[in-house]
Amino acid sequence: MKARRFSREARTHLIVGAIVCVALPLASRVEGARTFAWTMFAASGEYRIEIVEIDDEGRARSMNPTALAEHAAPSAVRVLGGADHWRRGASVATLRTHLDDLAAYACDESHAATIEVTLRERAHDGAAERATTARRACRR
Repeated sequence: MKARRFSREARTHLIVGAIVCVALPLASRVEGARTFAWTMFAASGEYRIEIVEIDDEGRARSMNPTALAEHAAPSAVRVLGGADHWRRGASVATLRTHLDDLAAYACDESHAATIEVTLRERAHDGAAERATTARRACRR
């Protein structure tokens, strides 16, 4: 029996498909961000967002994440609304990777010299907590 040979185009499609469907998701899971891995609804947990405004004199004041929701995009409103207390939701891996963007948005919406955003996560009630913080100097 004669072995079937793939055309150059078919081999290229096979290689690109393997990279997109297997290598990228696997690499992003190993790296930890899971940007290209399927995580939506794959896990749920609880999260809370703490935002601290720091003025020029170094005084800190808490900012409620719900206050940022007023001018935010609809997808951000769902995440920010009520996030000053523990909320249950789908995986917040995307939010974790965009904390610096949230800090920049908070800078635009405040008169602070510096903004510090902390995302607190736990897998389920009473589980160990994970905290990720982004700090950003605001341009005024």
